[in-house]
Amino acid sequence: MPFPEGVPSVPVRYSITSPAGGGPGEGTLQLMPTVPAIRIPGAGGVFTGGGTYRFTDGQLVDGEGEQVRLLPTNVDGANPAVWAWLGIESVNGAQPRHFYFALNADAEEVDLGAVQQLAPDLTQYLAVPGESAYDAWRRAGNDGDEADFLASLVGPPGDIAAANDYTDETVTEGLAAEVARADAAYDPAGAATAAQAAAVSTATADAAAKANIARDAAIASAASDAATKANNAQSGAVSTAASAAAALYLPKALLTVDAFMAQPGTKIFGHRGAGMVAPEHTEAAYDYAIAHGIQAMELSVNVDSEGQLWCLHDLTLDRTTYNTGALNTYPSTGVAQRILTNGRVMLGQGWTDQPMVPLRTMLDKYLGRVVLFLEPKGNDAVVPLQTLLSTSYPHAPASVIWKAHVGTSFTWPKNNGFRTWCYVDDASSDAVLDGKDSLVDYWGVSTSMSSARRQQIVARGKPVFSWPVYRRSQRAALEADGVVGLMSSDPVYVRGTTAQATASRWDQQVKESGGTPMSDYTEAAALKFSETDGWVSINRSRGTYGLGRYCPIAPGAGGYRIQIEMKYDQLSGDLAVHGGLYLGKNSDDVYEFSTLNATPGYHLILRQNGVLRLYRHLTTQTGGVAIGAGDIATDAVVAGQSMTIQVDVTPTTIEARRLGNAGWTTGPIADTTHRGGYFGLSNGSITDTAVRPFWRNLAITQL
Repeated sequence: MPFPEGVPSVPVRYSITSPAGGGPGEGTLQLMPTVPAIRIPGAGGVFTGGGTYRFTDGQLVDGEGEQVRLLPTNVDGANPAVWAWLGIESVNGAQPRHFYFALNADAEEVDLGAVQQLAPDLTQYLAVPGESAYDAWRRAGNDGDEADFLASLVGPPGDIAAANDYTDETVTEGLAAEVARADAAYDPAGAATAAQAAAVSTATADAAAKANIARDAAIASAASDAATKANNAQSGAVSTAASAAAALYLPKALLTVDAFMAQPGTKIFGHRGAGMVAPEHTEAAYDYAIAHGIQAMELSVNVDSEGQLWCLHDLTLDRTTYNTGALNTYPSTGVAQRILTNGRVMLGQGWTDQPMVPLRTMLDKYLGRVVLFLEPKGNDAVVPLQTLLSTSYPHAPASVIWKAHVGTSFTWPKNNGFRTWCYVDDASSDAVLDGKDSLVDYWGVSTSMSSARRQQIVARGKPVFSWPVYRRSQRAALEADGVVGLMSSDPVYVRGTTAQATASRWDQQVKESGGTPMSDYTEAAALKFSETDGWVSINRSRGTYGLGRYCPIAPGAGGYRIQIEMKYDQLSGDLAVHGGLYLGKNSDDVYEFSTLNATPGYHLILRQNGVLRLYRHLTTQTGGVAIGAGDIATDAVVAGQSMTIQVDVTPTTIEARRLGNAGWTTGPIADTTHRGGYFGLSNGSITDTAVRPFWRNLAITQL
């Protein structure tokens, strides 16, 4: 409603945007003065001001849909003279915030989004007139006007005669005479009187000065004490209100750290999201893990030149993007618009380039839904991460584990209610671990650490997690040592125990879950996809590649069959070189031809001169042991021409053949030595990758 005539007002406007989509926001703005009331000269009554206003299409309006008008804070003669407006903004989807501001009576219109925000002054109190003495006299039952009231204040005259009864005239006269003589004798010039007056004056001035000093000191002390008590009361009220608001409005974790750790069995965490299946530390990698039921994942973070945190393992962009240099030299807009991850290099060109993902995006998306391991990788990212969690995600300790190296500090996370995971070096001593023990909830050990040392750390009595785990054989060894948590870059495969497929789709040109190169996070060991026709190869001397996606093979009553196409695009000067398959292993650990391997099995070779042969490989010697009658001569290999090889494994025999001629077979070989279900591709004796083999159209069938 309009202000009374003669009362000044200023029109204000304020617009908001939605924090979710960027469009017009919705919510309310509560406006109130910082004093209880304001009296305006010439206006009856007092103004308490303010109210709660809504945003319509992102614009602030009053209850009638009109522009909001407010009382200026500098009206001449207003009582109190010093006050400010307090605004409490509640935008849907965002945390409430408050701000203070002043309004100039001369302003034509004020944009509250552009005003200078102020700190509130001390509370101003309104001087309200009280009841007069005359009114009180009338209220007591007296009649008359103000003159009668004043006359009532004068009492009756005293009894002079009665007073004189107490005066001895003779004594009085004698005393007067004696005073006269004393004055004449001792103060002929009035010096005593003057000294007395001077002394009185000096004493008066000194008393006044001391009184003023005492008064000023008392006022200053009282003001300081009042300010301290007011600040303490304000802090206490804010803290209490924040705690109450947090209990009412902050998101509740659907999965807490404690609830997750209380689940039975080994815990699987996504390492770099799922960095051996999707481009590491991208939203695609995190989404892959969560979509497949992984309940915990790691978020490594670093900071750009403007203080924004991004999900990134390294301090530089060199390894994981097409850019180079330290992240903290790039502005936020440049990172968001220009930097793409290069997961295609290691995971296949079927991937589209993925943008980097801000940490806030992942916290808003997954905080409370899954357990998050947060680690600031660079020193300059530590304080920004702490500040972000404290100010924007105070509920984070319920579902966040603070992850850090043994050489860093754990004081802040422990003081702020976080669980902590301290990962150690293989050579970290017990003394180093003892120094951190009081601040650590979980220990971290690497898969390269010796089994004996892992068991010693497990024996310390706290849960132990290991990284980086990307093979089921690693899982088995770690569980045997007492490790209860696995940080895996292929968490879906490591978690599982059965085959995920029986036929390849390498034409998609993307790395599959369960693919186990000889080393992880290494481009040189990665499976290479041809641009056409679904061929794959291993661009590494004597390289191998485990096909865990299809393992362990589930045989039928009569066994199983592996069938795959193979070719050589170029031929070597030495046609005895070969490639093929390895199979029959009980474990998905690394296999390499002509090397001591951890577990035994079989390998099938097809030489470039057409010779086909089956071997057993052992754990005690580098060379294989030929099985069957001998070499099987098939047609010599033709460069670029596809060949189909097939292996049949029954409960009692094993047979290899090249399709195309009934005679190109080893025949059933009576050998039951190995019946494990893990197999993979092998470059065999190839050391020149230009003449390496290629494979496609893998199919597993039951016999």
